This record gives sequence, C-alpha cells and structure tokens, in this order.
Amino acid sequence: IKLKDAVGRKFSFPWHLCNTWKGMERLIKQAFLHVNVIGEHVQQGHYDLTGPEGEIILPQDWESTIQP
Repeated sequence: IKLKDAVGRKFSFPWHLCNTWKGMERLIKQAFLHVNVIGEHVQQGHYDLTGPEGEIILPQDWESTIQP
C-alpha cells in the first residue's frame, strides 16, 4: 500500500502488514514517532486516511475498501 503523509513523505507498506486497520495504524504511528507537532496528534489517533480520489476511509471500512 502506498501512503503519502501530511508532511509530504511517501511510504510503501507491505500488504500483509497493513491489510487490517490495526496493522495500518501500527505502521502509521511508527512513521510519526519522531515528527514534531503533528506526531503527537497521530499517536492519539487524530488523522484520516484517504483513498486515491480523496475519500476518507473509515476504520470499520478499511479491510473491505483497500486492495493490494
């Protein structure tokens, strides 16, 4: 799964690590551990993940929405 974050960094996460919301959340929190200001908000779960068309993907819809 390809991810571009709020500070412009790009990540490519292996499918088997992010095909569940819990797995994706873990990767995102790791990516923001040492990011000033916004990192604390991410650690508290204050973020949205969006699809390629800009639509917000809700946690409960993650597994049925994303594809490798």
